Amino acid sequence: MKNNSNTIPIVIGVMFIFMGIIVGRNGLNMILNGYRFQSKAIAVESIVTDIQLERYGSGNETRTRRIANIEYVIDGIKYDSNVNHKSGMLIGDKITLYYLPDEPWILKYNTMNEIIGGAFILGIGGIFFIIMGIVFLNKVRKKITLQKYIKQHGKIIYAEVVSAETDMTMWVSFGSSRMAGNRTYPYSFLKCVVREPVNNEIITTYKSNSVKNNNLSSYVGKQVKVYLHPHDNKKYHVDLDELLGN
Repeated sequence: MKNNSNTIPIVIGVMFIFMGIIVGRNGLNMILNGYRFQSKAIAVESIVTDIQLERYGSGNETRTRRIANIEYVIDGIKYDSNVNHKSGMLIGDKITLYYLPDEPWILKYNTMNEIIGGAFILGIGGIFFIIMGIVFLNKVRKKITLQKYIKQHGKIIYAEVVSAETDMTMWVSFGSSRMAGNRTYPYSFLKCVVREPVNNEIITTYKSNSVKNNNLSSYVGKQVKVYLHPHDNKKYHVDLDELLGN
């Protein structure tokens, strides 16, 4: 069975980058649409004719918001429309709105709103997710590079497997995240030790990478190869591939 300790970080990293691309693309589209609107928008003075409460959503998520009905005239033609109510707005107020020549029924308060919102989404959302994805993938890359270096240049010792333990940090969630008991921990690691040859006391303890294997306990009592970093014995690699016959 292949080592699976890097699977979840890789999946998370790819998901973050994918989400960043989607969010960033939406933010970029908002910026471009905002610039297009700004370059062609025409100001028009309108009058608030009514203020109403509008319900939106469904079930327990139902919300209300204030809508301002407005009237305005473009090229001698009278239009009725509505916009989101702003604090302090009263019936009879005159407000300046913006429209496109080919879509006079669509009004906006500020031609910069979409640009600012798009920049926020692109910067805070898209770029943040992409950076987080790169961080996850880079962490995996560094781990794999270090393991290869240790295997090529490190010192080999043998340790005794004393236990197989569940990795509580490597969990998989099924169904709604709001539901309790929806986590399963399919990953485990081997704990192995090096003993003092005379009195059998434990000198050093090592932990393997986590693998998705339900039969790790069968390897308790066996010897496993451990590679030690040539310059730092705190860095090591437990060779599960050889033990598990991969």
